[in-house]
Amino acid sequence: MILNDEVCEKLWDGTLSICFFVSDGQCVWVLDGKENFSLDGEKDYKAYLSRGYITNDQYEAACRDFRGGALKLNSSNFHQYLNNSSAKIVPMEELREFFLSSCIETDIILDKVEGYYLFGDEISPEICLKINHLASKLPNFYINFDRRIYMHLDGVRLHEDLAYDDWSSKNGDFSFLIPDNQRYWMKNSRDYWKIKSFSC
Repeated sequence: MILNDEVCEKLWDGTLSICFFVSDGQCVWVLDGKENFSLDGEKDYKAYLSRGYITNDQYEAACRDFRGGALKLNSSNFHQYLNNSSAKIVPMEELREFFLSSCIETDIILDKVEGYYLFGDEISPEICLKINHLASKLPNFYINFDRRIYMHLDGVRLHEDLAYDDWSSKNGDFSFLIPDNQRYWMKNSRDYWKIKSFSC
């Protein structure tokens, strides 16, 4: 099993993230560091070099080694990235179990969030922590090579700036792009995605 307590902590602290990829008509969930979900790694390293943050030797090494050699991530080198880097493919069923079993109070948590959205009900700091912890297990990235769509919900970096010119890219909600049979955050027709927009 890929998903464990260590992964849980790294999702919580932002070291790891989850991305939904579409490539050649196939869908796959991938767990990796969020820096690996930016498309054009070369842009970042060129900026570091021009600002003097890294030397030319460091730049060349980074371009060679980053993401298992897939510096500019695309459909042609996607499998190279999956096979030669820190990326881990995670089955949807495993993500579902990981998400829903991580907290025995998932229904209570969603009830509290819906109460807040509907009536402005107060939410305790303890429940806020549980909401945020559960939300950390939702995906932050969507990359569709077939349709050239890049979306993310990472509030720390402008990943869309590293997308290619002929792509549609932005920071925004992409849940509508995920097919129903891949929505691991659904439980008995209840949609836990709404906790993603909640902040406390």
